[in-house]
Amino acid sequence: MRPLLYLLLCPVAALASASTMQVPLRGAIPAAASTTAQTPVLTALRDAERRRIDAIASNDVDTLRNVIATDYYHVETNGRVRTRSEFLQLVARDEFEFRSYSIVSMEIQLLDSGRTAIIRGRFQAEMRPTSRTSEFRGRYVRVWQLQADGWRNTMMQSTEIKPGR
Repeated sequence: MRPLLYLLLCPVAALASASTMQVPLRGAIPAAASTTAQTPVLTALRDAERRRIDAIASNDVDTLRNVIATDYYHVETNGRVRTRSEFLQLVARDEFEFRSYSIVSMEIQLLDSGRTAIIRGRFQAEMRPTSRTSEFRGRYVRVWQLQADGWRNTMMQSTEIKPGR
């Protein structure tokens, strides 16, 4: 019975691991990813991530409206939850606590036949002068869904990585 279970689970494990890969935010897709049929999907997701980050950095609320889904759910590093409207107002008022934001690492996991993506990784940011520290490091998870008009960010959560003591 065990060999049968092994034969059934191995293909599932192989598929699960094949759908997750490291993808840099800027630059080329790793060689292993460029040979798969998912390359256009990964490129579109990287571009959507880049548009989101650039829009936040420049307070471009119009672009954010096109990238963030209407049912967007945003969880900040302190646990505060914001709706799409609340998050867009925060950016429009230039009250977002990060002055700069860059992706350190990114993994993209495709689900639902490539129509949903979980993007997770690490980031670093420079805080506004009013914050207690100037440098901030964290982890993030974002969920993207392919909708009729393109990829939309539906959920975002970040967690601070505190420096070692």
